[in-house]
Amino acid sequence: MRTRGWIALDIDGTITAEQDVIPASVVSYLKTLTEEEWRIAIATGRSVTFASKPLQVFPFPFLLIAQNGSVAVEMPHREVCLKRYLPSATILALESHTTEAGLDYVIYNGFEAGDLCYWRPSRFSSQDRAYLQSLQARQKESWHAVSDYASVIQSGFPMAKCFGSKSAIDALASRLARAGLFHATSIRDPFHETYHILLISDRQASKGATLTHAIDQLGQKGDVVIAAGDDENDMSLLLAADRRIAMSHAPASLKAVAHLIAPDVREQGIIAALQKMVAL
Repeated sequence: MRTRGWIALDIDGTITAEQDVIPASVVSYLKTLTEEEWRIAIATGRSVTFASKPLQVFPFPFLLIAQNGSVAVEMPHREVCLKRYLPSATILALESHTTEAGLDYVIYNGFEAGDLCYWRPSRFSSQDRAYLQSLQARQKESWHAVSDYASVIQSGFPMAKCFGSKSAIDALASRLARAGLFHATSIRDPFHETYHILLISDRQASKGATLTHAIDQLGQKGDVVIAAGDDENDMSLLLAADRRIAMSHAPASLKAVAHLIAPDVREQGIIAALQKMVAL
């Protein structure tokens, strides 16, 4: 089947204002676009399991780029077309960086192994533990407490995450950038104003890089790529696109590279923005 092009969208803050609710109007419009020979990609920092819940309402096939570009899965059949995991040695190399930053990290084992998350509760303050426990409940993830990561080491992990204030997270991101082993981007927790989250993946794994390579691998490029996002981890996604949309609440850095600022996500602003972009 001919492909006109690709439309790559973030989830939280882009196509939905609520954690697990994609408005019916957005779903209907995206379905119309697929009928007009556009292919849909969803690029998210979420795990495959966590992303699948709101996306189960999609009545069309789509490409899911999960955990910030660590894996690309053809949905709904859950067929992996690209995977770039952090090697075990690289995951363990995080230890010195996070310790010096006064933070600790959690690691995810990938959807093939159940999308479990390992964490070390004793290394977090009581305030941080309370936040992480609420995060676990909110995201309906399975977190396993361990005393050390050597006991659960495997061949590779899709992602590690750190949590803290914006200043602490930004400082750690700079350290990891200098180390040259990681792709690390920070986002604000859209459901908790105090915390920022550092998404740490393989240095070759980002939303944009994985989108580009997955499209090449699938052999269905089409004429144009349109992308939309609302936070720093969407920067690579927008830069990989021909037409770029930033949501109205996006940081200034993302708006600076966008060709169009979408109306409020609470008003399903992504629809109006996409209507303009596909008409070009």
